[in-house]
Amino acid sequence: MVQDTSKAQLRNPEAIASRIEETREKVRLLIQTGTLRPGERVNEQALAAQLGVSRNAAREALRSLEQIGLVTIIPNRGAEVRRVTLEDTLHLYDVRAGLARTSGRLIALRIDADEEQHLADLLSQMDAAIEARDQKLYHDLNADFHHVLIGITKNPRLIALNEAVEAELKLYLQKGVFTLAQMRVSQIEHRKIMAAIMSGDSEAAAEAFEKHILKGKQRMLDTVGAQAGRYPQLEVEDRNVGT
Repeated sequence: MVQDTSKAQLRNPEAIASRIEETREKVRLLIQTGTLRPGERVNEQALAAQLGVSRNAAREALRSLEQIGLVTIIPNRGAEVRRVTLEDTLHLYDVRAGLARTSGRLIALRIDADEEQHLADLLSQMDAAIEARDQKLYHDLNADFHHVLIGITKNPRLIALNEAVEAELKLYLQKGVFTLAQMRVSQIEHRKIMAAIMSGDSEAAAEAFEKHILKGKQRMLDTVGAQAGRYPQLEVEDRNVGT
């Protein structure tokens, strides 16, 4: 009887969906940490064995990741991790900036006292990370700060769209390196966003959040340029949003 109950649970649609979602998140982390690299073929059977799941769960997880742009499924060849170009990244930043503008307006209108305190605590922790010159900690806290901001919109469709855009961006920006100067400028921008939100000025919050993303786009280009020694022609369009 216990065995039958166990089998019934395995066949339960909610249990199946949960297993696929768990598998999806594991594969997403493999991609975003660089364990699975852009352009790499993903063998369903090997992936299923690695994660300890069924081949069907691995297949469905890959299909789900294709929908948010992390993998490409090629007929008769299987899945491979998607390559994101610099041009793709620039377009994604523009989309992210538009989402940030909408988010800033909603945040200023919907934030509560507990959420304000959470953001203030994160800002204080980022200040400490800058003083300690801890780039990794600042990078992690910065991601948390943005995640909390978007969550405060309380708009599930906007949150899902933003997560999809950020997931694609991470294919190009896996390391997310900040220089000390960039951390300090980024934090000034965070403080401007926070001040506008706390004032209740939805338009000022919208503008501050949008500008922060666009300046982040330029910081990314500065980093790429420093590493490669040159920019594509596309970079010239955004010189005016530098820090």
